Amino acid sequence: MKWLKINTVLLLSAVLSLWASFSQADTQFRVIVDASGSMLISDPDKLTSEALRLISNLAPEEKATLGIWLFGEEPRVLLPESTVNKATKAKLASYVNSYVTQDVKTDLEAIIKLLLDTPDSGNLAAGFNRHWILVTDGMVDISLNEAVNKASRDRILNELMVRLEGRGIHLHTVSMTGYTDKNLLESLSLRTNATHTEVAIPEDLLDTFDRIFTQASPSDELPFDGNQFVVDDAIEDLTLVVFHENGIQPHVVKPDGSLLSLVNDSNASVAVSDHYTLITVLKPSAGVWQVDNVDLERSSIRVITNLSSQATNIAPIVFVNEPIYSTVGLFQKDVMIKDDNVLNLVTVKQTLIRLSGEQKEIVLSHEMSRTNGQFKRRLEGISESGNYEVVSLMDGKTFSRQHSQYFTVHPAIDFKGTNPDGNLIAFSAHPVNLKLDVSRSNIKLEFTYNNGTTETEEMPLVGQGYWEKIIPVSVDDNVKVRAKLIGTTQTGLRFDYWTPFWQFNRKGDDAPTVGLDDIDPSSMLLTSIPSSSTDLMPVMVIPAVSVVNEVEEGDELSSEPDAADIETSDVDKAVEKTDSLSKTEWMMYIGLNLGGILIIAAGIFLYRRMQKNKSLKSDDTDDV
Repeated sequence: MKWLKINTVLLLSAVLSLWASFSQADTQFRVIVDASGSMLISDPDKLTSEALRLISNLAPEEKATLGIWLFGEEPRVLLPESTVNKATKAKLASYVNSYVTQDVKTDLEAIIKLLLDTPDSGNLAAGFNRHWILVTDGMVDISLNEAVNKASRDRILNELMVRLEGRGIHLHTVSMTGYTDKNLLESLSLRTNATHTEVAIPEDLLDTFDRIFTQASPSDELPFDGNQFVVDDAIEDLTLVVFHENGIQPHVVKPDGSLLSLVNDSNASVAVSDHYTLITVLKPSAGVWQVDNVDLERSSIRVITNLSSQATNIAPIVFVNEPIYSTVGLFQKDVMIKDDNVLNLVTVKQTLIRLSGEQKEIVLSHEMSRTNGQFKRRLEGISESGNYEVVSLMDGKTFSRQHSQYFTVHPAIDFKGTNPDGNLIAFSAHPVNLKLDVSRSNIKLEFTYNNGTTETEEMPLVGQGYWEKIIPVSVDDNVKVRAKLIGTTQTGLRFDYWTPFWQFNRKGDDAPTVGLDDIDPSSMLLTSIPSSSTDLMPVMVIPAVSVVNEVEEGDELSSEPDAADIETSDVDKAVEKTDSLSKTEWMMYIGLNLGGILIIAAGIFLYRRMQKNKSLKSDDTDDV
């Protein structure tokens, strides 16, 4: 029967569409690698190649896309962007060790423009996250004429920056040497809510890529206790990300005392590189595991579990002195646990760590207080710029979970003085990130004169979204200036920030000079105080399974007729062959229809279950 064949094909198409909707990638990784000849000196052992493989190995298959480009005198593709899977990983492994780094110039503008103009590729879900990584050891260098280089740099900071911000791209930048244009790279990252890292030694590149991936795709972790860790019954699988010396093989001892085979264990898969190894174990045995021959300070254990700790998102860019609100909750299958009998056994310790190359400095460690079934703390503010990590360790006596969050602390404004003309000095303050609400913030200038007196003046906000004050300088003036920002973020958080001192002076009829003063007003690094339930932000939890909202659902439904039209053309071709069915064909088509209906019914049940869980989670977060 013609109608039965058509119905079967359409039903199978619906099943395939339903399945595809559950396997879309939610993160895009695009990596831009400097291919200039100087990279042979900056990275002699090609740790960049290992870092590229690390990203592909960390990314869960079918859940992320990856593309890699090289830039130098002109941009070129190393690995076309596609969904991460076994084929992608194999292709990357065959490419990364053989690419050539011999270009003389570095045209950064051309590669950023190329990527902005390159369409997304792979099965990306609606609302996916874009994380791009730029690795370089040089500066904008397209000509021997510095005016040409400056013009290119200005176009990057203005025209291309606006496009990056508009697309919601996080452009992480990595400096391989101290000779890079730090101001340019840092501006690119700050404005796009991403990290800028200066790599002290090539080996640090691996840690940097590992942190960027964690920031892009956070997950539950297990803590190390020495060289051991404890697996509980709720762990579905774990991935050991261990770093080690070249040529060293890690040893993993299972709870029964036997050595985990990295070659032929049916429950384990291994990705091996010179300086790191990834070991994924499905359904690991509960008990105490042990790891040897690895750098434990740099290693981690990522897990998939139905008993998870989840924390408030910390913004990728935190302003100096901006308060940080942190809340941690315990979840069972994405539903928050509020049972006091359980939570009375749980403690959460939070540690703030400052990252500087391979050095990790513990700034603060404290136990979080419990309120309304959640563990909370407020940090009043961090006054020292840099890259930081917050580690939240949950101890439930019979289980433990760890959550790592990375962010950058930076002043909210770029304050500087210049001599625009004649006897004039101009001070300007530009916001470094759109997170600062310029319309609700203000800046006061404090002038300190030779006689010790001080004056305060308002710094005018000009129409283009920054502050500027032009000051005439009299003969023999010698004045110190600093600015106080009374800032407000887009979410309404208030904070104060004092800039370093600047000094301007004028000798006789000479033109005035202006520059940074030696005094640094930085004081306490930070303070931490307990939070009450009235001044906390709710836990914002990334669900384990993405469910489209009403708008996205409507968009998907509106696109289904087009897919049906394509499949119907295939049906028409099949119908031309015959209009009759044998008994065997009848049974086959009926079986396919029944199977398709069962799969769709299961999909609808799963969708409703996810909606219910989402609703329950929403109710939980509203309690805070």
